[in-house]
Amino acid sequence: MQSVLFIEKVFLHPVKKSPGGVELFNLSLLRDLAAMGCAVTVPAHRDWEPRMSQHAGNGRLEFIRLPGHFSDSAGGLAVLWKLRAHRFDLALLGNVGDRLIPLLWMLRRLRLAPRLALIAHREPGARFIHALRAMPTRVTAVNRQIAAHFTRGGIPAVKVEYGIIQAELFHPAAAAAPQSMVNFCVVGHLERPWKGHATAVAAFGRLPPGIKENCRLHLAGFAQPPAFPDAGIIAYPWQPYTRVGEFLRRMDVMIVPSRDDRVMRETFSQAAVQGMLTGLPLIVSNLPVLAEKLDQGGGLIFQDLNDLADAMGRLAEDAPLRRRLGAQGRATALARYVWNTQKFMDGLSVTP
Repeated sequence: MQSVLFIEKVFLHPVKKSPGGVELFNLSLLRDLAAMGCAVTVPAHRDWEPRMSQHAGNGRLEFIRLPGHFSDSAGGLAVLWKLRAHRFDLALLGNVGDRLIPLLWMLRRLRLAPRLALIAHREPGARFIHALRAMPTRVTAVNRQIAAHFTRGGIPAVKVEYGIIQAELFHPAAAAAPQSMVNFCVVGHLERPWKGHATAVAAFGRLPPGIKENCRLHLAGFAQPPAFPDAGIIAYPWQPYTRVGEFLRRMDVMIVPSRDDRVMRETFSQAAVQGMLTGLPLIVSNLPVLAEKLDQGGGLIFQDLNDLADAMGRLAEDAPLRRRLGAQGRATALARYVWNTQKFMDGLSVTP
């Protein structure tokens, strides 16, 4: 039985009202590790205990409860000191963070684990990379841009590997029903301005009248869905993960208009991969992380608002193109973006 110390900085804080994709992924990862027979120890704020216990199922998971007043580094250091007599086969970090640097130092100092693995969802700072060099480390990055930071920083074992959980929920509709409307969608936490739903709304307004009257723009989702004066724009509340696939099977095209603002905001886009698995063609902004997903086809990349409107008009009028791009995207997603915890753990045991 392999023993794993799992450390995720978000778990050191109280639960958010609506955990994001990274938190849901890491909860699923804990479940998979426990189901595989690993003995998993996870330090976390006490608010996380009910969720973690639910995800553990019948697997072995030891929850180390933190009081509410610890910061990332203080809480992590306190737990590591508490575990100083323990030894683990692997220390697994769920993300990057400079406030975890003291914790990395303590891991090495106490010799709690002979090796370290990291799943990097965000770009690391130079100090964080420097701290990693002190231990044998395997880095799994969620996109090529993030991976390049570690490679340039001298970390030898770096790979790009990530995907969505419960991928079986996302598949094409059994049969395409004849319809007169072409349904575009934007999916995500759309209260976040950088998700760019306003860009999609503006582009929809620029469609020629003869095309626009046969299109709808669906925005999912909002904590409080706003009203739009254009009857062709429909806003939805945030949808549970298990309902998103059903929603996407009613759509024809997915738009991912995310943008960066000084830092990398969109690091993977689970929504884009969900759309690809469902067989939807994508129209994405020219962010490297999104363009990376279409390097084998599967959609169109836009540079500006007029470019987006042109792409929407093109796909609205060309059903065979929609089908061809959707099939390309699904093939790419199945090959690259379906997460497999067993494969991930097996990869950690291979000599780089």
